[in-house]
Amino acid sequence: MKSSKNKKLIFLIPTLAYGGTERVVSELSLNLSNDIERIIVLFDKKISYPYKGKLISLNCPGSQNFFLKIIHFFQRFYRFKKLLKQENPDWVISFMETANIINIITNKKSIISVRVFLSKICQGFYGKIYKILIKILYNKATKIITVSNGLRADLIKNFNIKENKIETIYNSINLEKINQLAQEKINHPWFKNNIPIIITSGRLTGQKGQWHLIRTFAEIKKHYSCQLAILGQGELEQYLKKLVKDLNLEKDVLFLGWQKNPFKYLAKSNIFVLTSFFEGFAIVLPEAMACGLPVISSDCPCGPREILAPHTNINYQTKDIEYAEYGILTPVDDEKLYSANAPLTFEEKILSQAILALLKNKNLQDKYKQKSLERARDFDVKKIIKQWEKIIGLIN
Repeated sequence: MKSSKNKKLIFLIPTLAYGGTERVVSELSLNLSNDIERIIVLFDKKISYPYKGKLISLNCPGSQNFFLKIIHFFQRFYRFKKLLKQENPDWVISFMETANIINIITNKKSIISVRVFLSKICQGFYGKIYKILIKILYNKATKIITVSNGLRADLIKNFNIKENKIETIYNSINLEKINQLAQEKINHPWFKNNIPIIITSGRLTGQKGQWHLIRTFAEIKKHYSCQLAILGQGELEQYLKKLVKDLNLEKDVLFLGWQKNPFKYLAKSNIFVLTSFFEGFAIVLPEAMACGLPVISSDCPCGPREILAPHTNINYQTKDIEYAEYGILTPVDDEKLYSANAPLTFEEKILSQAILALLKNKNLQDKYKQKSLERARDFDVKKIIKQWEKIIGLIN
């Protein structure tokens, strides 16, 4: 066994591109103690974020074809098993379900990270297969790290995972880096005028519910002059853009796509809104809070309540506007894709009231700006990294 000062660690993750989980792995690799040798192993060499350590690609990209999925799974399995013999790491920390499964079945030194609400995503044909595999395999991992207590409870209740296997370590943000990136200039005229900007960030997918925010924004525009900026890319982009067009909001809604530096846009906006139906942690909330934005979030499982109302019951879901300690929580909307002429849902009406209340009340804005900055410090990578190093150092 290597000494604590020369441990070798492998991060196993499908790619290092675009997503919140990928950004967290980037930060972990950059900020772990220099006494820890790190290797980042990818299924597919897609990279959007910086990293520190040796990078190895298994050259097995994802596929939508069922038979190719099976073939690629076994290719990843055998290539990673061969790599383990060559590198002989002390620990392998994996991220996302396929990587977690491969980690568990290839070695006895597995730490797996659960970052999604598994009860929600384990649906349909593939979901049922994953659910069976999770129930069978996850208890064989040395340690399971969840990014919220809500995920921990879900694993125990719905997947029969042993409580003593699980530890919660929240996602981290790099406050120093965010503060630097937030200072970058933006040439777009929106960010140079005095019209308030509502902003959201996340993949343009069914999980994130951005269409509810767009429909809500159409109602807000009737009462208050403001603009809406949307950070992210995904399969619903064309639907969302058509919805904007049908609502005659093309001059008032800006699609920014994926940005290497989203923080300069966040820092120059006025309110951050998250409309997700479920999350694992919702890293975008602390990121927006670190930029000094007051935040409004759907009270979805899991994460937002733990971030914005940490001293409340994580199982509670609000049915009205909740002015929580560090931000505002609103009811979770339904997952139906609506057209422009459909009447607002009850939840959309509540969300519009919450946003208007914040837009019209400068004292409330200032209060939540300060609360955001205060809460963001709890997720700084300098604090969170110590929890990871403790796991790496104490498990032998």
